[in-house]
Formats: sequence, C-alpha cells, structure tokens
Amino acid sequence: MKTFQKTLTFLALAVTLVSTSCTKDEDASVKGAFSNGIFIVNEGPFQNGTGTITYFNPDSNLVKQDIFEMVNGRPLGNIAQSMTIYDGKGYIVVNNAGTVEVVDIATFESEASITNLINPSQFLVIDGKKAYVSDWVGHIAIVDLASNAVTKTIPAGTGPDAMLKSGNYVYVANTGGFTIDSSVTVIDFTTDKVIKTIKVGDAPSGMVADGNGRIWVLCKGKGFSGWPQDGDTPGKLIRIDPNTLTIDYTYTFTLSDIHPEKLVINKQKTMLYFLYNYGVYRFNITLASASPELIRSRSFYSLDYEDKTGYLYASDVKNYTSNGIILRIKADNGSVVDSIQAGIVPRDFAFPE
Repeated sequence: MKTFQKTLTFLALAVTLVSTSCTKDEDASVKGAFSNGIFIVNEGPFQNGTGTITYFNPDSNLVKQDIFEMVNGRPLGNIAQSMTIYDGKGYIVVNNAGTVEVVDIATFESEASITNLINPSQFLVIDGKKAYVSDWVGHIAIVDLASNAVTKTIPAGTGPDAMLKSGNYVYVANTGGFTIDSSVTVIDFTTDKVIKTIKVGDAPSGMVADGNGRIWVLCKGKGFSGWPQDGDTPGKLIRIDPNTLTIDYTYTFTLSDIHPEKLVINKQKTMLYFLYNYGVYRFNITLASASPELIRSRSFYSLDYEDKTGYLYASDVKNYTSNGIILRIKADNGSVVDSIQAGIVPRDFAFPE
C-alpha cells in the first residue's frame, strides 16, 4: 500500500513539473527573445556599411549585437538614426536609406518598411492611427499606422529634427540640417496644420516638457565644439509658454565655442540633463537662478534618461570606427553603475513601454 501511495505521489509530482515546465516555455515563447529589454541604436560607419541595433537586458545583463540582421537576414541600412516603441512595435528610422523599419518588438521580426522618405530623423506616434516623421528636406511626413504608408506632408523649417507632443500641439525643432535654422514649428496635430513658427536660438536640437507643461528647448548655437570659428554663437536654453506660445525664459551659455546638446528630463520633470563642455550637466528648473552643474566628466556622443531606474545612458563612440560603449550613470550623483558594449557610433536608446 505504501509503495502504491509513493508511486501516486511520484506521478503527481512529475505531472506538476511537466506542467510548470510547459508554462515557462509558453511564457518565453509569448514574450519573445527580446522582451523586457533596452535597445541601443548604432549609426554604423558613415556613408558605408550599416546601422545596427544592440539589445540589452538589464535583469540578466544579456547583450546581443546586430539583432535586426540576426533575425531578418539582411542589414538594417545606413545610417540608423532613432527608434520609437509603440503598441508592441519598434519603428527604426534609417536616415540615408530613407526608410523606417517596423519590427515586432518581442521577436524583432520585420513587419514593414515605410518608404517615400528622403532624410528621415525622428518618429513620433500621434495616436493609434497616425505618426509624424521629421525629414531634413524641410517637412513632416504623416504616416498611416495601419498601412505603414506616407499619406501627406506638413511644411516645416530647415532640417526639422526633434519633435515633442505636448498638450494640443507637436513642437518641431528646426535644427538647420547642413545649414543653421533658429525656429520651432508648432503643429496642431488634430488638423495637421502649422499654427505658429517661434524664433528661438541657433540650431534647436532637443525639447522636453516639464511638470507644468512648459516647453524647454535646447539650442546648440552655431558652430562645432572644439573647432571655434568666426561667427560662432553660444547655446541657449529657452522656455516656451504653451498657452501663449511665446518665450518666457532664456538662459545663455557662457561659451560660444562649446555647444550643448542631447536634452533630456527626469521622471519628476524637475531636472534637465544635457551634454556640454565634455561632460554631463544638469539644470534644476525649480530654482529661480539655476545654472548648469557638471555631474560626470567625459566626452559623450548621446544621452538619454530611463524613468524606471533613474539612470542616464551616455554613449562613448571611441574612434567612430570601432564598437562604442554605453555608461549607465546615476542621475542623482553622476556615479557610474556599469558599462555596456554597443555597436559602431551608438546614438539613440529605446526603452520598453
């Protein structure tokens, strides 16, 4: 009798183990190989070669390189510019190729290629039906998310780049492309019409909204850091009132030969971070007399902020021809958490929804 009971107990345990194993396998299959991870967009070699995507899972520290080609058997294209995650899909902007590659975010299998673009830079989802793509040729392309096709365009300034959806509007930073622009185009996204163009500083490159809905615009200024020329202008940090669409605050940087860029904001919407003078700086917007404060010295190429951890992600491109690295930095004190191996010229990050 005892032997029979032991046999039944063993069989029950075996069934439980098999059931548990199947559940884990099914969960892994449903989630996909690239679930719960962070994606690093690597430009790739300039004018040749291909951009790539690096996958990083912060829970397991797993890193996989060039996952687009690994999964789809073809290169992503030249130059990978940015990536947006929305509703289980990844939208990867490939500038020189003039495309946006659409992938399943869990498996990274290609689902579509959005074409009829010239020099696309950023992808911004407006709602479940449409998205905007900034195109350096001077317009915003409207994309139908059901068909993944460009339906029409909206005129903007020269070299439209960063976009921000806030309140009733989309704000477009007209950086200038290969020249210099100094404006922000404001679009009513319900009508796809330009309602105002705001004059700001030279080469606006980044925009964020604070906790009060005010729009902060980081303007690089004319020139290139480390290569001073006659006519260079200093960078500016400008705040736009979303109700009047006028500038209500301006901070001008002291150096005209060093140019700030890559503006991000923390989860609390109270602290700005950006790259400037060979380091990561912060700017406390709650202070009446705020000024840039250095938190980490090093020459970085790109910067982003992860709400979940409060970490900054900053890329070091090394020599632009070999693989770069990403440093994860605590935003509150500037200390380095760890580093991640990336591809050639890492420039953008996409965090899970």
